[in-house]
Amino acid sequence: MRGVMNPQRQATQTGISLVETLVALALGLTMVSVAFNLYVSNRSVFRQIESMTRLQESASITAALLENDVRHAAGVLCRNRAPLTNLLNNSGLTKVNNYVAFANGLKGYESTQTDAIVGTTRLAGDSLSVYSANSGAVARVTASATRSLNTYTFTVDDASNFTAGTVALACDYDRAVLFQVTQSTTATPNQITLSTNSTVTPGNCGIYMKASASASSGTVALPPCTTVNAAYTASAASYTFGPGSHIGQHIFHHWYIGRKTSTDATSLNNLALRRVTMKYNTTNNQLYGLDEEMVENVSDMQITYLLDVTGTGYPGATTYVSADKITDWTRVIAVRMVLTLKSTERVGLAVGNVASAATYTIPINVTIRARMPGVVRR
Repeated sequence: MRGVMNPQRQATQTGISLVETLVALALGLTMVSVAFNLYVSNRSVFRQIESMTRLQESASITAALLENDVRHAAGVLCRNRAPLTNLLNNSGLTKVNNYVAFANGLKGYESTQTDAIVGTTRLAGDSLSVYSANSGAVARVTASATRSLNTYTFTVDDASNFTAGTVALACDYDRAVLFQVTQSTTATPNQITLSTNSTVTPGNCGIYMKASASASSGTVALPPCTTVNAAYTASAASYTFGPGSHIGQHIFHHWYIGRKTSTDATSLNNLALRRVTMKYNTTNNQLYGLDEEMVENVSDMQITYLLDVTGTGYPGATTYVSADKITDWTRVIAVRMVLTLKSTERVGLAVGNVASAATYTIPINVTIRARMPGVVRR
């Protein structure tokens, strides 16, 4: 027969008391709160690190793109500072004239000035145009050039990248000539032709390239032509580019800060560094620009320039100047750019613990290679 349970034993088997439950619940909530706060803190730090890392990566990409482009400004395939002749017509259109102003090498616009290329599409900072003929397509001349009454023809190894309308620069060690290709290379894949009777825009004003003065060095610039003149008549002795000469595609890049391609209305920063590549449409021979977003979240770009005022390739000025102080862009030998990048999230803390966007500032200093002292073969 089962006996009666001992009261002392019965007391030891009693459940958890209310006080014990409350204590356990308080301890559990405290631990959960500590873990949650630790997670939030770590998440905030991670976002800050991630944001700064992305800004630094964007800054590295920006520096690489701008440095490479500006370094090749005024670049000619054959040598530095080759005497340059511009055979392109003066079209009277500001955008076209800026496009063909190769001798400048580069041209900047202060934030307070009107940007002649993109106008009000520029939303912040300064902007910069860069001209080069040694960073695009290249053709090597394989036989002496020939000419007729209105046509000058180069025989090259490959003309496939020089379709009608392309602006190009031919050079040898003595001279360089900027012109527009006026004949399609479909039927003649190994010839590049320029003429004065083509319908392409702006077209060429002459083909009879004759030095306006003699020089023992042979490096006198051919006379410029905005209209046909006596230096380009049929009786003038034409300059002939021989085997070993090169033809480079004229590259025009314009850098500015504009709207992101994909704009997020909730973003703190809708700006991006953009690049316009000017080209001719070979269908209707009109100038157009391929506008691309290069680096996002670039909110400002300040540009200053170092001038060679003596013509020796060495700076005659001790300070960099802004674009509105420059009258002769062929004197610019170095460029200093300061870019500001801003994160798209409020990951930093400002005064009063107010959340703010992280910013990163990067200075870029570039010397223009084609304007270094001395004569350098490419």
